[in-house]
Amino acid sequence: MRWVFALALVIGMVALIAWTMLQGRVAGRRPGPAAIRGIAGSVAFGMGGLSAAYAGWNLWLATVGAVAAAAVAAWYAGRADRSKGQGRG
Repeated sequence: MRWVFALALVIGMVALIAWTMLQGRVAGRRPGPAAIRGIAGSVAFGMGGLSAAYAGWNLWLATVGAVAAAAVAAWYAGRADRSKGQGRG
């Protein structure tokens, strides 16, 4: 099951790197809120799941922890994006 967490982390990191590289090249084009939340959720799911799995948690508990981490990260990414870079909104 660790490979699922690792795959989610790799996909999220690749998307994050691609997004930051394209920010400067395509002026005026920003990813939508769903894309931002998806990237944050994927990275948090992978990091949370891998951390829990390597800490010795059982599979069920590691999955619950990873889903909780993804939900919190996606919620916060959506909230932080609303302020348009002007601090907390």
